[in-house]
Amino acid sequence: MGLDKLVRFGKQLLRVKVVDCNTEDSRLSRCLNTLDLVALGVGSTLGAGVYVLAGAVARENSGPAIVLSFLIAALASVLAGLCYAEFGARVPKTGSAYLYSYVTVGELWAFITGWNLILAYIIGTASVARAWSATFDELIGKRIEEFCRGYMHMNAPGVLAEYPDLFAVVIIITLTGLLAFGVKESAMVNKVFTCINMLVLLFMVISGLVKGTLKNWYLNPDEILHAFNSSNSSHNFTDVLPTREELGGGGFMPFGFTGVLSGAATCFYAFVGFDCIATTAAMAFLFDLKDLVDLMSIGTLLAYTLVAACVLVLRYQPEQPSAAYQMANMQEELEQSDGSMGILPGVEERFSLNTLFFPDNLDPTSLSGFTVNICASIMGLLILTFSAMAVQGGSTLLNILILSIIFIMCLLLTCIVWRQPQSKTKLSFKVPFLPILPVISMFVNVYLMMQLDRGTWIRFSIWMALGFLIYFCYGIHHSAEAAAAAARSSPDTEMNGFKRDRDSVSTTPEKEAFLHNGIELMEDDDGDL
Repeated sequence: MGLDKLVRFGKQLLRVKVVDCNTEDSRLSRCLNTLDLVALGVGSTLGAGVYVLAGAVARENSGPAIVLSFLIAALASVLAGLCYAEFGARVPKTGSAYLYSYVTVGELWAFITGWNLILAYIIGTASVARAWSATFDELIGKRIEEFCRGYMHMNAPGVLAEYPDLFAVVIIITLTGLLAFGVKESAMVNKVFTCINMLVLLFMVISGLVKGTLKNWYLNPDEILHAFNSSNSSHNFTDVLPTREELGGGGFMPFGFTGVLSGAATCFYAFVGFDCIATTAAMAFLFDLKDLVDLMSIGTLLAYTLVAACVLVLRYQPEQPSAAYQMANMQEELEQSDGSMGILPGVEERFSLNTLFFPDNLDPTSLSGFTVNICASIMGLLILTFSAMAVQGGSTLLNILILSIIFIMCLLLTCIVWRQPQSKTKLSFKVPFLPILPVISMFVNVYLMMQLDRGTWIRFSIWMALGFLIYFCYGIHHSAEAAAAAARSSPDTEMNGFKRDRDSVSTTPEKEAFLHNGIELMEDDDGDL
């Protein structure tokens, strides 16, 4: 009894969404052309991540090596984009990673993906508003900061910002009003700002080529401190002088390669599009920009890690035939077997060490699909362990030995997955070099997540706990897909589906007779009742 409840609960977590790709149920008009979409993508990247975040990351994490931080973040984005493209190709219908996860891997993973995307969109808008507010405040001599510190100071270090940002709330309300006019009008405004951004970046590149010098890559921290202490000029230095630790070791990587990776985790923010204005006034009102950026980065990285894992698993799964074909094929195979059960699908499959590296079938089977599922799950745990130990464990001999063993195990699991037969389903796009690229994408995303500080993980844990509380207390019991599945499983709905499949697909005479007899039998039973 308890086992049945557990199995039923597991099926609820993994139920998939059924969509009709032949119909488009959206009532929204498609008014954006290719140029509008390109401008939206470029405009979402050329924002706070370029103008505000770059300076903060260079000062606190990377130094001049911020160029490497952006390159690593761009690599993670490219790998995530490739996996996202195949994920979307499996569902030829407008949607996001939430819909694609729901259709392919189930409700629980879709909820985790969607809940983190909500976090990304909320914080994306809030962080941009905070960046705009801070930049405007600098232009007017920090008048807003002085007023808010004097009258609305919040004493919660490490949790909330030092003061609420009223101007950021005004910016969000203004942008929300702009979107209320329509997508076409807001896209036109976005194109104007994107053109301005491109011109500003062109000016910065030219200025850097003219005024830049490699001397900045070899600065000595002691010289900088000496210049701060001995200078009597009226330059606008910060109120608090930097310490020796805050300046790092100098040179191109003042904080080492660890600082470059930590900066890459934050720079990932710059490559995520913020095309949604949500209820973000509270976020922009209460939290610092750095905290918002780190929290958004960890949520987005987790969502893209799930996408890469799903792409890795789905490529090796067997095809699922329709219900009508399952019934017809079962009847036909029973008739051909003459009472022998030896040739039924799945019975001839036997697990052995040899089948791990040399499968018998050229097409995916339930056994090969199950093998990939287990390998991908173990690999995910190993990648998480490897990343945590690599970041927190240091360079001790024991830690290096454990990391080497984990690395070899990941290589072995990747080799096992590579030897399994892939699905031959034709898609408009497929990730190349499977399973290498999805595994690399998973590793890069998880490793960047581990570079974020403890406070970010605490805030993210609170967010995920809130999400699971909502899902298990309300969402799983009021699932619209569960109600739709119950409606589809009713006898009338099943018979109508069988009739549609019978009319639309050419079948053999035996299958046709089987389906016809089954439908007439159920209709007779209904009449007797």
